[in-house]
Amino acid sequence: MARGFLNLFLGFLLVLSESLVSGPILWAAETAEVLPELVVTATKTERSPEDVPASITVITSKDIERQNIQLADEALKQVPSTFTRRGKGWMDTLAAVNLRGFPADSQKRTLVLLDGQDISTGYTNRVTWSSIPVENIERIEVVRGPFSALYGGTAMGGVINIITKTPKKLEMQTSAGYASYDTWNYYMSVGNRWQDKVSFQVNYKYMVTDGYPANLVTKTASKGSATPQVVGWQPTRTTTGSSTYIIGDTGDNSWFSHVASAKVSWDVAPGHKINFFSLFNWNGYDYGLFHSYLRNSATGAPVFSGTLGLFGTSPPLKFSNLKKGTFLSGNGREFTQVYHLDSEHRLWDTTILKLRAGFLYQPDNWYTTPDSTQATARGGPGKLSSTPSYSWGGEMQLDHPVGTKQLFTGGLVYKKSWAGTEEFNLQNWTDPDQKGLRTYQAKGSDHNLGLYLQDEITWHPKFTTVLGMRLDWWQTYGGMYQVSATAPKVHLPSRDKWSLNPKFALLYRPWDRLSLRASVGTAFRPPNVYELYRTWVSSSGHIYKGNPSLKPERNLGWEAGVTLKLFKGNTLTATVFQNFVDDLIYRVTDPADPSGKTSTYQNAAKAQILGLEMEVTQKLFRWLEVFGNTTLLDPRIRKNPLDPNSVGKNITYVPRQQFNCGLNLHYGMININLTGHYVSKLYTRSDNRDTVSRVPGSYDPFFTLDAKLTVMPLQKLNPALGKSFVSVAVNNILDRRYFYYYLTPGRTVWTQVGLKY
Repeated sequence: MARGFLNLFLGFLLVLSESLVSGPILWAAETAEVLPELVVTATKTERSPEDVPASITVITSKDIERQNIQLADEALKQVPSTFTRRGKGWMDTLAAVNLRGFPADSQKRTLVLLDGQDISTGYTNRVTWSSIPVENIERIEVVRGPFSALYGGTAMGGVINIITKTPKKLEMQTSAGYASYDTWNYYMSVGNRWQDKVSFQVNYKYMVTDGYPANLVTKTASKGSATPQVVGWQPTRTTTGSSTYIIGDTGDNSWFSHVASAKVSWDVAPGHKINFFSLFNWNGYDYGLFHSYLRNSATGAPVFSGTLGLFGTSPPLKFSNLKKGTFLSGNGREFTQVYHLDSEHRLWDTTILKLRAGFLYQPDNWYTTPDSTQATARGGPGKLSSTPSYSWGGEMQLDHPVGTKQLFTGGLVYKKSWAGTEEFNLQNWTDPDQKGLRTYQAKGSDHNLGLYLQDEITWHPKFTTVLGMRLDWWQTYGGMYQVSATAPKVHLPSRDKWSLNPKFALLYRPWDRLSLRASVGTAFRPPNVYELYRTWVSSSGHIYKGNPSLKPERNLGWEAGVTLKLFKGNTLTATVFQNFVDDLIYRVTDPADPSGKTSTYQNAAKAQILGLEMEVTQKLFRWLEVFGNTTLLDPRIRKNPLDPNSVGKNITYVPRQQFNCGLNLHYGMININLTGHYVSKLYTRSDNRDTVSRVPGSYDPFFTLDAKLTVMPLQKLNPALGKSFVSVAVNNILDRRYFYYYLTPGRTVWTQVGLKY
C-alpha cells in the first residue's frame, strides 16, 4: 500500500507539473497581492502559515459566505484529511469531525477550540456544533497531525480552532432564510468599538425545521401464516445481508436551536488587553406522528399492531407480535453554557504573558425512550436518561524570544471534567417532568495537569525548526455506578497516568515557490467519563458497557509534505503521513455473554493509519478560481487479541477515500459557488461484515454536488450596505438519496436575504 501511495504521489506531481507548465496561458489578469493571514493554533504564537512546519488550512469568513454553510462543522468537509459525519442534517445530534483517519464515531480524538477554549463536553467529548453561529466566525484554523506536545489529550488527529469576529467599528447585521422541510433561520447582531479601546458584539440566532422521516422502522419476518394479511412492506436487508422489511417510519424529525452570545474586548493599556465571551445554546428534537406503511390487504386500512401475514409471499411469512411502540422515537433537550476569559500582557519589550480561563456547563442534557411494547403516540411507559456535565480549566503561557531568531513558549494547563448519568422510569414518556423511580446511575470525574515547552528557531530565512514537549498527569476519580434500583452502588478507585509527548518539525524553503516540511511526534488520549462508567441497554436489548479499567490511547505519528507554487495563482500541496496507535479503545463483544448481545470498551487494539493528501488551487482569472483535493487512507487494525476477526480490517467509521472539487466565480455584484464532495463507504462493525449498502443502518458511499448564487444588489448603490445580499442555494443538486445510518434528506433548496451595515 505504501508503494502504491508513493507511485500515485509521483505520478500526480508529474502529470500536474506538465499540465501547469503551460498553465499560465490561462492567467488572463493580474491580481493584487494579498497580505498573508496569521495563524495562532499551530505554535500558540502568531505566524504566517507559510512559516509554520505543519499542515494548515484556514477557512475565512468569506469562504463561509460563498457556500451554503449553516452549521460550523459543514465548513470543514472540504478540508483534506477531514471527515465530517452528519447523517440527517440539523437533526443529527451525534455529528462529529475528525482528522487524519481517526474514527468518527465521536469527537474524542480531534480537539475543537472556540477562541482557544476547549468546547468539548465533560461526558463524551462531543461538540455542540449548532452553538457556534457561522455568521460570527472570523476564520477557522485546521492544523492536522498529533499535537499533544502543545494541547495534551484529544489532539491525536489535530486541532480545529474557531475564531470569532471582533468589531473594529459600528457593525450591524440581520438575515433570514427558508429552505425545504419548512426550515427557517434568523440571525441578528450588533457590535461597535469605542475610542479605539473597547469592542463589543452581541448576537442571537434561531434555527428550526419540521424535518423529514429520517428513521425508518424495520422488522424481521418469520415463516408461517397469519391473519389479517398486510401489504405495503418493502423488502430490504440488514447491513450484514440478512432479510428484513421496512414497515414504516418514526415521523418527521423536527429540531430547533436558540443561540445567544456576547463578546467584549478591552485594550486596557498599551501592551495589555482582556477578552471575555459567553455563549448560551438551547436545542432539542422531537418526532411527529409516526407512519405505518402496512395496509390490510382486504380493506386497505392502516395496520399498526398484531401478528400479521405478509400478503403474496411463498412460502408464507408473518410479522409476529408487532406493537405500536415499535414506530415510536422519543425527544431530547440540551442546554449549553460557555464562558471564556483571556488576557495578554507585554511584560517587557518582547516577552508576553497570556492567561486563559474557561467553563463549559450542560445543566440539561436529556432524552426520552418510549417503551417499545406498551407505549403509544399519546403516552404510556418509557424511560428518561439525563446527563448533566461540566468542565473548567485555566492556562498560563509565556512567550520569550532569545535574540531575533529564537522564541521560547512555555505554559501550565489545568482542566477538570465531571459528568453524571441517571435513568428514571416514566409513566408517560411524553412528560419527562413526571419522572418516577431511578433505575440506573453512574458518574465520575477526571482532571489533567500539563506542562509544555516549545522552542522555535529560524536558523536561516530558508530553514526553521520547532521542538516541543509536554508532560501530562491525568487522573480519574469519584467513579460510581448502580445498575438497578435494588443493586448496590459500586464505588471505583481512582487511577492516574503520566504521559510525556515530544514533537519535532522542520521547514525548508530552498526557493520562494517550493516548501518542504516534515514532523514527528507522539500524542495520547485518556478515556472519557462515558467510556469509563456509562452502561446502557438499547431498545433491541443489546448491552453497551463502560470499562473503568481503560488505559489512555497513545499515538506516534509522522508526516512529510511539499508545497509548490509553479506560477502566480497556483498552489499544489501533497503530504504523506502515518499514525501508529497503541491501546486503541474499541468496542468488542463480551466473551462472557454467549448471546453476543453485550459489548464493552477495551484497550484491545494496535492500529496503523497510512495516508496521502493532495490539494491544488488555481486562480484562472481575477474573477474565477478552482480547487481540488483528495485523501487516500489505509486505516487498519494490526493487533486485537480480544477480537481476532478485526485484525487486518478497516478501522470503523473511517472512509478510505475522499474527494472534493469546486469553483468560485465572483464578478461584480454576483458570486457563484459550485462544490462536489465524495466519501467512500464506512464500516461500523469491527469485522467489516456490514458490507451491504443502500439499506437502513448502512453508511453508503456518496457524491453530492452543491451550488449557491449570491447577489449583492446594493454593492454599487450604497457602500455602507454593500455587503447586503440575496442568495439561492441548492444542496445535493443530483438528489442522491442514501443512508448515513439514517436516510439522508435528498435535494434541499435554500433562499436567504441579509442586511449588513
